[in-house]
Amino acid sequence: MEEKYLKYVNQFNDGDFDSLLPFFDNMENILKFFHKKDLLKYVDPFDSNLEDYQNEILNYLLNVLNDKETLEYCVAQLSDVIPKDGVYYLRVGDREDLAQLFFNGGRDTTARDVAEAVLKDDNDIFERYSNTTDDIYRDVVEELNPENIELLKTYILDRLTNWKIEVDDETPDLFQNYVEDDGFFYLTPENVGDVIGDEESFMYLIDNDYLGDLSGELYSIHSNAYNSAYETEVYNDVMSELETFFDVKTAKWESVALYGNQEKLVERYQIKFKPNEVINSIKKYVADNNNWGYYDYNISSVGTWLNMMNTFMDNGDETWLDFRIPDYPDSSLVDRYINETFGDYI
Repeated sequence: MEEKYLKYVNQFNDGDFDSLLPFFDNMENILKFFHKKDLLKYVDPFDSNLEDYQNEILNYLLNVLNDKETLEYCVAQLSDVIPKDGVYYLRVGDREDLAQLFFNGGRDTTARDVAEAVLKDDNDIFERYSNTTDDIYRDVVEELNPENIELLKTYILDRLTNWKIEVDDETPDLFQNYVEDDGFFYLTPENVGDVIGDEESFMYLIDNDYLGDLSGELYSIHSNAYNSAYETEVYNDVMSELETFFDVKTAKWESVALYGNQEKLVERYQIKFKPNEVINSIKKYVADNNNWGYYDYNISSVGTWLNMMNTFMDNGDETWLDFRIPDYPDSSLVDRYINETFGDYI
């Protein structure tokens, strides 16, 4: 029975569709007939004679029959997709290759510009904020946790050992509360915490140069915390967008054998796709190109998953990854970094 119909398969594989269409009317009916007669195993959608119909054939095999062998063959056409232990990974030479997935328009510095800088660890794109605070008491001292308050107490007492000042109308009101009979305020372990907690008293010591470089250190602490928080926020924005397609926690660099030279190892960046991402994107690609007749965009020509996704995005079939580039960092993250780095300065 099978041999009876092999002549149709041979005509099909030779690209002689004119002989078949009078009997079947269209490509889908031909494929349905072949499927019914168990003849599809003789059809190679990647044969050069069938290149103008590749997507239509693949669409039937993948989206109608859900043929797993065909899917595996399609995956093999994408050089940046690596099957491993039942899941798929994207493997690229440079991590910044992932920036191709980000929107590249609409502003002077685009989401793609920022993503590329983040992914290649190039912080030069971020113009550091130089004047991050005009009030070191409000923005640094008031945000210190108890542990760092203790460090600040020790710092002040070490530099103002046995320090005293005569109390008068020019000294802070707090000093009046601790004035001794001789008219002097003595800085002690018992009252230094109150001095730190009182803006007028603390800034009196700063403004009158009793604490030397402390003012500059506090400005540096805030500047570095502010800029680090900004860079962290942008990094998180980029990674959050990449979660659309990938499990970013799995990303790592791996040493792999160079193609054509198994003895030479090269570093490649590898990240796991989210479940079904590769399968769904391949099925969508052949379906979209089949429906719209984009015969020049065969999956055997697209080369990589990144190219395939760029085609989707260029055509408006997928949304570019994008995020609002922040004007300033989250204040809670700045405060966290202030406290994490405070001991490095004080």
